[in-house]
Amino acid sequence: MKMRNSYILKLLFLTFTVSLNCQSDPNNRVFNANKESIKQNFTGAEVEYRKAISKNEIQNTASHNLGNLLFESKNYDEAIQEYFKTQKNSQIDLEKHSAFHNLGNTYMKKKDYAQAVEAYKNALRNNPRDDETRYNYALAKKFLEGDKRQNSQNSDDSEEEKKDESEDQKENKDEDQNSDQDSDSEKDKPKDQQEDKSQDEGGGLSKQQMENLLDAVNNIEKDLNQKIKSGKKKVQTSKKAEKDW
Repeated sequence: MKMRNSYILKLLFLTFTVSLNCQSDPNNRVFNANKESIKQNFTGAEVEYRKAISKNEIQNTASHNLGNLLFESKNYDEAIQEYFKTQKNSQIDLEKHSAFHNLGNTYMKKKDYAQAVEAYKNALRNNPRDDETRYNYALAKKFLEGDKRQNSQNSDDSEEEKKDESEDQKENKDEDQNSDQDSDSEKDKPKDQQEDKSQDEGGGLSKQQMENLLDAVNNIEKDLNQKIKSGKKKVQTSKKAEKDW
C-alpha cells in the first residue's frame, strides 16, 4: 500500500500551491506549517495547521496536510476526520482525489477494508488516471473478499459447533429419561419383589424374616423355661410324698 506521492513531496507540492495563492506571505500559518514539516518539526507544524484551520486560512490545504501528519503519527481516527473535511469542502477534483486516496490508505491501516474500497472508488471518480489509486483499490477489494470468506467460514464453524452441542444435549436428555424410567419401573414392582431383590442384593435376610426368626427363638426359649419350671415342681412333690410316707 502506498501513500499518494511521498510524504515530503506532497507537502512541497502544497507549499508551492500555497505560495501562489498567498503570494509567499510569511505570515500565513499554512505556509509556516509547511516549512516546519519540511524541517521535520512535526509538533510545530501541527500547531500551525490547527491555528490555520481555526482562522479558516486555506482550510482545505491545512486539513489535508494535518491529516498527513496525523497519519504518520498513527493517529488514524483524527487523520480520517481531516481528510474527510478536505474532500467535503473542496471544489477541486485533484484535491478531492488526494483526500479520498489518503482516506483509503488510513482505512487500510485500520483494516476497515469496506470503507477503504469506497474511499478509493471515490478517489478514482475524481481522477480515474491515477495508477496508485487503482492498485490500492484492487488490493483493498482482495482484502475485503478475504475477510468475507473468513467470516463465512467462522459462521459455518459456529453453526457446526451449535449442532454438535445440540446433539450432545439430546443424547444426555435421552440417557436421563431412560434412567428415570428404570427408577419408575422399580417403584412399580410389588413390595414382596422389592424385598426379595433387596435380600438378594444384600446377601442376607429381609426385615420381616428377621422378625419372624426372632419370634421363633423367643417362643422356643419360653417353652423351655416352662418345661424347666414344670420339672422342678414334680421333683419337689415327689420328695415331700416320700418323706411323709
